[in-house]
Amino acid sequence: LYDATNFFTFIASTNAHCKLPARGRNKQKRHDLRQLGVALLCTRRDGIPLMHQMYGGNVPDARSFAQALPLIRQRLVDLGRDLDSLTLVYDKGNVSQLNQGLVDQTKLHYVASLTASSQRALITQANPLLQSVKLDEEESVMAYRTRQTIWGAERTLVIVVSETLRAGQIRGILQHVTSAQKWLQDLADTLGRGKQKRARATLQRDIETRLMGRQHLSEVLQFNLSGTGRTLTLTYEFDQDALDALARDWLGRLVLVTDRDDWSTAEIIQAYRGQTHVEAVFAHLKDPVHLMLRPQYHWTDQKLHVHVFTCVLSYLLARLLHLRAQQAVGYTRSMERLLDTLAQVRRVNVVRSTQKRGVRVTSQLEDVDPELAKLIEVLQIQA
Repeated sequence: LYDATNFFTFIASTNAHCKLPARGRNKQKRHDLRQLGVALLCTRRDGIPLMHQMYGGNVPDARSFAQALPLIRQRLVDLGRDLDSLTLVYDKGNVSQLNQGLVDQTKLHYVASLTASSQRALITQANPLLQSVKLDEEESVMAYRTRQTIWGAERTLVIVVSETLRAGQIRGILQHVTSAQKWLQDLADTLGRGKQKRARATLQRDIETRLMGRQHLSEVLQFNLSGTGRTLTLTYEFDQDALDALARDWLGRLVLVTDRDDWSTAEIIQAYRGQTHVEAVFAHLKDPVHLMLRPQYHWTDQKLHVHVFTCVLSYLLARLLHLRAQQAVGYTRSMERLLDTLAQVRRVNVVRSTQKRGVRVTSQLEDVDPELAKLIEVLQIQA
């Protein structure tokens, strides 16, 4: 599983000692701060990190993926893995025609996704042909599978309807609708008071620009600008039928692409869903209490490399400890909770006086509750 994210820093803009921190599109919306990019490769099973790479905060994900590909391949070779038995999974943020060509050259198998906007004709073709695909005993999804030539090669494509994604997209559209309606109402009130001095054509363009490209606003919000000069009036309405059509025919669509033609449709979908594991690793790294990749109290690129390496290594060790607890005693709580629990273990030095040697010092663990005592035993924690 491969993914990349960025971490904002508090390194001053005037600090010229480092080149990696830079402003870019920050995923935590801190566009006012310099940031670092971190790419990560981990196993689908258990989310064990295999390699990481830092890159400049102004480098987009797709470009960093192109830089990481030869390192990924070499890392897998160094680990002694049979490349033909492996499958690289990455999301649409890393996909481009150039990058897909680079993946093809590595001879690695892959499962990735394409942007829905680039595959409108395919989604329209798939809608009446969707069929139920059983993923496990409790879940089925609607999907359509085909083979088409994309970027010079025939590839397997799977269109999946994700109800979770669709619900999230509808929420996003309605939030943007609420904001746009407030903006339109304020403008309508200004026009009603005769305070607007802009020409009708200018207002028309401004409104279209405000609605264009924002969560389908131009499709679900209809407006009418009438009159001239100081008699201009603005009316608008929300089109529920248009939203229903979007939800039925467009929203919630994932377009997966792969060369794993021998896999079942369910296996392809499940492989892509594995991306949640690498996203979870980033969530652990952003934890401000335990691993603390952020904030960085450094101001040179060398120290920043060391800091990120230390955090990824810390996650690796903590994850292995967590897996051992899960396998040995069926531990069900989070990795952070395990670290907090183990932090309660204390070792004491006991000093005893003796007639022959004067004093004798021994070390022992403090008494703990039975649950923690069991963890201490299976994790082989000794005084």
